[in-house]
Amino acid sequence: MSGKIHYNKANETLPDVMGNADSLITFLQYNALNRGEWTVKIWDGFIRGYHWLQLVLIGGCWWTAEEAEMGWHMTLAACLGALWITRILWGFIGSENARFTSFIKGPGAIRQYAASILSGKPTNHTGHNPMGALMVVALLLVIGMQWVSGLFATDEIFTEGPLVQYVSAETATTFSQLHHLIFNFIIGFVVIHVLAVIVYRIKGERLAEAMVSGKRKDMVDADVTAPKLKNGLIAWAMFLPIWGGCYYWIVG
Repeated sequence: MSGKIHYNKANETLPDVMGNADSLITFLQYNALNRGEWTVKIWDGFIRGYHWLQLVLIGGCWWTAEEAEMGWHMTLAACLGALWITRILWGFIGSENARFTSFIKGPGAIRQYAASILSGKPTNHTGHNPMGALMVVALLLVIGMQWVSGLFATDEIFTEGPLVQYVSAETATTFSQLHHLIFNFIIGFVVIHVLAVIVYRIKGERLAEAMVSGKRKDMVDADVTAPKLKNGLIAWAMFLPIWGGCYYWIVG
């Protein structure tokens, strides 16, 4: 079951709604939600896969760099870059709540959401809330910067990015330093993100579970409309040729 949830449990009982079909439906929906049967699907298959695959690839890139497995490092980096490019494209043509225009908000909306948290009554969102959107944008920026800097980076021994040949040795050294520095920001943002998810879980919002199943079951008394989702296979079909191109360009 999915769709819109809006039911005032304090004012209505079953006899009150028997004569009204719409009220009866929402009453039954509310009770289904309480039994854990009512869900709102909020994430398409690509967004969910992107989230977890990106985590694995970042961890893999770190490990291969630490172990000097640079062949594997370049292979994983090519996959990460393709995934990042696909996510950017999906942010313009993908599901309703995956589009940047749906969750990137101005300072006013961020302040309003922060105030709702402080009041103990945070507003519900079937996607990224205004503060969570800041983390999404920050991670996209630093991961993109990390990937681009790697294209110009070199270890000055065996491995170098495909664009090193177009810059001076000094510039390549600068990009190599940035490549190491930016990773520290990625780690910092990931830690903040995980802590935020834990805090929300304590407050009863199951964000991690939703990123696995694609569904939320914890929106009691919320006026929520399920977002219009696109088939994630469309994005994965876009990803594959991009991955192939990145692999050919970076790894050769």
